[in-house]
Amino acid sequence: MKWLRQASIGILAAVLCATFVPAAHAARILSVGVAYDTGGPGDHSYNDAVAAGIAEAKKLNVISVRATVTVGSESDRELRIRSLIKKGCDLVIVVGGDYATAVKILAKGNPTRQFAIVNDATVNLRNVESLVFSERQGGYLAGVAAALMSKTGKIGLIGTKGQVKDSRTGFISGARSTKKSIVIQTRYRKQLWGTLATSMIADGVDVIFLTTTGSDAEVFTAVTSANTHGKNVGLIGIEPDQYLTLVASARKYILASVVKRADRVVVDAITKAVAGQTLKDALDPLTGAHGRRYGIADGGIEISLWAATIAKYNQAINAAALKAGEL
Repeated sequence: MKWLRQASIGILAAVLCATFVPAAHAARILSVGVAYDTGGPGDHSYNDAVAAGIAEAKKLNVISVRATVTVGSESDRELRIRSLIKKGCDLVIVVGGDYATAVKILAKGNPTRQFAIVNDATVNLRNVESLVFSERQGGYLAGVAAALMSKTGKIGLIGTKGQVKDSRTGFISGARSTKKSIVIQTRYRKQLWGTLATSMIADGVDVIFLTTTGSDAEVFTAVTSANTHGKNVGLIGIEPDQYLTLVASARKYILASVVKRADRVVVDAITKAVAGQTLKDALDPLTGAHGRRYGIADGGIEISLWAATIAKYNQAINAAALKAGEL
């Protein structure tokens, strides 16, 4: 797929790759509406991932698709979803948590229509499926890769406090399962992102796991600067949360990226809907949200190895995936 780097490896492919079976002889053609986030397809992020999933779903199922793109305001998001409802869409898929408020309002007012929200689990209505990912499993894989690649024995995580708990837990667990003596730093946004990265590097950290959303060019700039001044520092990121492929200057310093297969979960949701089924796993007892949390076992989480120097650890990372899949 164009939105993913070609060198992406499939962890335990025979076990983990999800299989989607087209529904046979559906009584009627399912009408699918998709409300993309700001910018729409072409963003190298969730919009592209969802668009790839829609394209694959059309190959596997007899469906019709209507799409719209928000300009970003709350009122416009609601307007976009309303337009898809008026067009008779049976399943409305929205991209990202910024649609959550609008979905709450419109799903409650349209109880017979099905909705799905990608990468958000805050809506607790029976006709809303939350399609989310196991941050802990992704963090575990990142921790294993970081520990394997570190020469100094010091690795770090940069993220937004309050949003990175599961990633951090997985990262620490994965790193320490690989190298017990590893030193792990975690830094949160109290300063500029680049300042945090520079401080870590000064402390001897040589592999940084970046869990923030967006390209965060400040971190990439700090890593690039460190390497041009004789240090050997690498990055592990998350796709499609970050626009890694857009940062040409830092590309050669990206060791790996955890991949959330948003395309795959969209195919799953559509195929279930065609078959008259929904995703009803309990996700969060506090919010009451349901849907599915995708991980390694169902192909929702993978790791893409960017650097040739990390490819030799393929077998070790595959072994780690078995442990991560149990988290």
